[in-house]
Amino acid sequence: MTSKAVLVQAAAAACLALPSLQAQTVNARLVARVDKYPGAVSPRNNYAGIWGMVVNGREIAVVPTRTGTIFYDCSNPAAPVELGEIAGPGSTSSPYFWREADSHGNYAYISTEHGPLQAISLVSGTPVLASTFGSRSHSLSVDPSTGRLWANGGSNPGGGCTVFDVAANPTAPPQLATYSSAYVHDCQPNGDYTYLAQINSGSVRILDARNFPTLTIVSTRTTPGAFTHNAWVNQDATLMVTTDENHGGCLAFWDITLKTAPIQISTFCSPTGATVHNAFILGKVCFLSCYSAGFYAVDISEPAMPRLICSYDTSPQTNNDYHGCWGCYPFQPSGNIYLTDMQTGFHIVEPTCGVPLQYGTATPGTGGKAPAVDYGGGFAQVNRTTFALEVRDAAANAPFALFVGSAAASTPIFGITLNVDLTQPYVQVVGGVDASGRAAVNVPIPNQASLGGGTIHAQVVTADAGGAQGLAASRGFRVTICP
Repeated sequence: MTSKAVLVQAAAAACLALPSLQAQTVNARLVARVDKYPGAVSPRNNYAGIWGMVVNGREIAVVPTRTGTIFYDCSNPAAPVELGEIAGPGSTSSPYFWREADSHGNYAYISTEHGPLQAISLVSGTPVLASTFGSRSHSLSVDPSTGRLWANGGSNPGGGCTVFDVAANPTAPPQLATYSSAYVHDCQPNGDYTYLAQINSGSVRILDARNFPTLTIVSTRTTPGAFTHNAWVNQDATLMVTTDENHGGCLAFWDITLKTAPIQISTFCSPTGATVHNAFILGKVCFLSCYSAGFYAVDISEPAMPRLICSYDTSPQTNNDYHGCWGCYPFQPSGNIYLTDMQTGFHIVEPTCGVPLQYGTATPGTGGKAPAVDYGGGFAQVNRTTFALEVRDAAANAPFALFVGSAAASTPIFGITLNVDLTQPYVQVVGGVDASGRAAVNVPIPNQASLGGGTIHAQVVTADAGGAQGLAASRGFRVTICP
């Protein structure tokens, strides 16, 4: 290889280069960026979807590109290491080119409108194309609770969905069901219900899957922009977010406590007027990729009043066209956010405050269920007098002790693990949860600038006859206070 070729190859990889972008950053920092295929000028894209996996304790990024899918070991997020790239089907001549990714166990699954689904094994630690199956699909969605993969759009019957069982066989999954009543751009299968984004009809539809493979339509609602791109629900399936991908489209939040009658309760639009793309809910935060505006994290602890927590702009592009940040993945245990920008590559971003992280080991109680701590009343910010720590998933009417401290720990005691360091300053609050296993403790944050950047650690310990020595305990909860 000539010296010139070596230089060209090195420039193409551009590994870990910090971007020379006019980045607009609020309460976030760039950890790393990798642009293996630089040079894409809008509207052409060299990158599409994004996903993440944990394989043998390593955090893995799954990065679809124009020509295939790259896998990075992000165990050291400041220095991602490429594990390999799996070529994918399709012509590269069109300006827009997309692949989407999801996973189950140690297998990644890739969809494209240019060929069948790919099953990629990471069992050996490096990616290997294990099989192809199904048909052309615009996107795909795996229900982690059932191992059912829903292939959406493309050449699936009626442009709807084909459901496969990747839990039964990860490389040759049996086909279980189809849905063909409408074109489905994307969906979230979530246990008893599946939430369909029917972009052509501009609606979100809820399917009852409790008698699977029978799928029953429960409700259908037109979203505000009538161009429904994706839908996602919170852990309790009481709150749903939808995105509308029309120019300048926004998020909408819905109360879905009653699945037959979803109620729209609020919207959130990019402050720059950019177009929303993909949104996900984790805890009390909605994470959003928003094309030319990059990435947002939005506080939804009070869903009627969504608040911006942090943002990071991956793109030098502006306006409401379809360029910039395609996808975000917020579910890695480290709390790092994976982003793909259609033109500028793979980014790892860390929220610097406001977005909480669960850490440490929980001790389950009755039925193998552990209590949990989250926040309410608005994200942690100086002068947030309504900020609260919320206990959920405890045994009904159980007494609890909530520890709020300044440092983390991992201390075995009385059959549980203490995740808050009680040798450092801490406060203990005692009380009792209600019949649903919930309670809230107000922790007002005073209007003192010096508190910005401070970190709150919390853990709840509850009485539970089914737990070790009659106790159950949550994982640790950690959040940094925003200025």
